[in-house]
Amino acid sequence: MKKVMSVVLMLLSVGAVAQELKLPYYNARPQAADFSGLCKQFSPDGQPAKVVPPAELDVRSCDISSWNLTEYTAQELSDVISFDSKTKFPKKKKLPKGFSPKKILANGKNPGLNLRALHKQGITGKGVSIAIIDQNLLLNHKDYAANVVFYEEDPFWSHIEEASMHAPAVVSIAAGKEIGVAPSARVFVFAPSFGETTKEQYDARPTAQVLRRVAEVNSQLPAEKKIRVVSISRGFSPDDLGAEEFEAAKSALEKDGVAVFTTNDVFTLSRNHTLDNPDRVADYCRTAYWFDENDVGFLSADMQDVIVPTDFRVIASPTGKNDYVHYTNGGLSWAVPYVAGLYALGVQVYPQLTKEIFMQAAHETVSVRNCKLQGKPFSVPLVNPSALLNRLQALHTDK
Repeated sequence: MKKVMSVVLMLLSVGAVAQELKLPYYNARPQAADFSGLCKQFSPDGQPAKVVPPAELDVRSCDISSWNLTEYTAQELSDVISFDSKTKFPKKKKLPKGFSPKKILANGKNPGLNLRALHKQGITGKGVSIAIIDQNLLLNHKDYAANVVFYEEDPFWSHIEEASMHAPAVVSIAAGKEIGVAPSARVFVFAPSFGETTKEQYDARPTAQVLRRVAEVNSQLPAEKKIRVVSISRGFSPDDLGAEEFEAAKSALEKDGVAVFTTNDVFTLSRNHTLDNPDRVADYCRTAYWFDENDVGFLSADMQDVIVPTDFRVIASPTGKNDYVHYTNGGLSWAVPYVAGLYALGVQVYPQLTKEIFMQAAHETVSVRNCKLQGKPFSVPLVNPSALLNRLQALHTDK
């Protein structure tokens, strides 16, 4: 039935006038995931030796109530532990004084950089549509269920009953009600097969195909509901299989007014510690977890990427509609939906926004952070959402 519905939808766009797509539309409903089996994999012998950053202590959905974690300080444990709503913690006497999973979850839900102040001003992405190309999605999570108006997965996913951990994360970062950068945006989710990828070569052809599908869906939507930005948590290279096909599909969308963001467009700088204030820019000096002092030369104040926070994030968990998960380390996969959310906010205040205008405005309004990594100084241009949105509002007014 799922395959038939997909074919029917594709046929709707054939002809001079496409029939309007009725929303909401979902061609599948993956089940909640069960992570409890991971505990033995991550900690086969029970409590591991003390963990220090950038390593993490992954206890998602684990029962660690018998562990004694008092060898950590509250900050040390907060900075290394990745856990979710189903993790069972020890009693207080076996935890460091001041350690609070509830505080970590509350602090990590804040998208940071004073975005919530913009939300209070009504800049929430309302009326803007975001497309996310990712893995299969738990549709009923309370953080984004009302925002996801379209979900279509490739038949590849039909043999996988459980939702992925990745798609709930990126959807909630982009447009989650509690977590998201653009909490009122509409979300269209596409879950392709991603093709056969080897260590040497990524297959970009399935992503190119789904970009064409985004264009097809857009042709079936009224102007006020059309997708304006696409988030793909993947990097692309001229050496990819189907690279020219991907670039052609991407260029066609962007010529039609749809910005496409990949990990090629973004980088990351996060706050130093889990419980640092996400809105205090002075606390942002944490580089990507895979960085060391030899990588500092890569960083500079004139970097062209849009640099946003990714670490110490709380995101929607695939384990249940009310569940959340805190990750100490976040990769560039978390940066792309953050930037897509920012773009949606930009479209709300500047309806004619293009990727070129957005990127230029983002660069002109950054907060340059002067930091150190293992004693070596570096500077990076951290995005400044308030200044960025003010610039875009001014550009729109001057038109």
